Amino acid sequence: MPQSIRSILGKPRVTKPKPRSSSSQTAQSSPVRRKRPPPEPQDDALFPLKFGDLGAAPILTSQEELILRDVPQAMRYIRSRMFSAVPGSGFTSTRLAEVLNYRASMPPLVTAGHVNAVLTSSPGKIERQVAELVGKGVLRRVRVERRGGVGEALIEVGDLEEMLRRAAAQGEISDAAGAKFRQVLQGDAAAQRVERGGGEGDDGLTARQADELVRAGFLTSSTAAPGSTLHVRPEDRTTLTSIQHVARRGGGLAALRIAVPGHGRFLKLADAAVDWVREALGKTKWGEGPESWLKERFEGNGLYGTRWKEFWGVEWEWVLGQAVGLGVVEVFETGSVGKGVRALGG
Repeated sequence: MPQSIRSILGKPRVTKPKPRSSSSQTAQSSPVRRKRPPPEPQDDALFPLKFGDLGAAPILTSQEELILRDVPQAMRYIRSRMFSAVPGSGFTSTRLAEVLNYRASMPPLVTAGHVNAVLTSSPGKIERQVAELVGKGVLRRVRVERRGGVGEALIEVGDLEEMLRRAAAQGEISDAAGAKFRQVLQGDAAAQRVERGGGEGDDGLTARQADELVRAGFLTSSTAAPGSTLHVRPEDRTTLTSIQHVARRGGGLAALRIAVPGHGRFLKLADAAVDWVREALGKTKWGEGPESWLKERFEGNGLYGTRWKEFWGVEWEWVLGQAVGLGVVEVFETGSVGKGVRALGG
């Protein structure tokens, strides 16, 4: 009887194992992963230990304080140290033109709080001096509604009159409008509003003169504009303060608020700089840090850092003076790392 080949060869010596199921292979090749415990939360706040407090420290040095004896001197000092010198290299021609034009458009304003921050006299004495100078026609207060303390600024009358002459020379206003406006300002040194008369024989501004001054930024509506329009340039804000839309009083007179061209731009820069200080201190454990640390952060990275990219090369001392003047921060002596800066309020 013929035999099969398998029966002749017999059973193979090597027995092949049976293939395992895919589920068992997966179970052995992928061991059970153990869950790692969640990382413990770490406190990333800077300066975890509070600094010593030996009392309030002045913003200026003792030598600088000696040369500032009155409000006009303080105002000129603040303005002269608002921006640092433009570097001779590092900017493209386009960027250099932007920086120079921006600075040229900045009005010669100083906030009242900043003056209080740099002078060593009491706030009451400074306020009396300001009131006296306003009454004598040396200074003028300029206010922007609904801006809090930073909404009030001071300007020397001579600087305001120079701005009027420059606007007339550039054709932004007529000589008659500039002369009439100066006459109105001299008539009431403390006035915040002026009235527009109906004709040439009135004591107030004519409709045409008032319209010219509104377009040039020297007058605005006496009614507070919305907060989102305060930083709009005068030429873009004309429709908001058009003479036809100004609220009329009895007798056909319209009230207009005295303004300074570029005031909104000035406030925008001041607000942004103070917000930067507030946010920087918000990253610390106790809302305080060395002034040297803040200054280094603000001026770091040269032309590519915050000071030049966002704030047009404004000086750190000017920023700190604005923040102190608004009551946002206070400067104190630490006794270990020099002056410290502490956030105040909410």
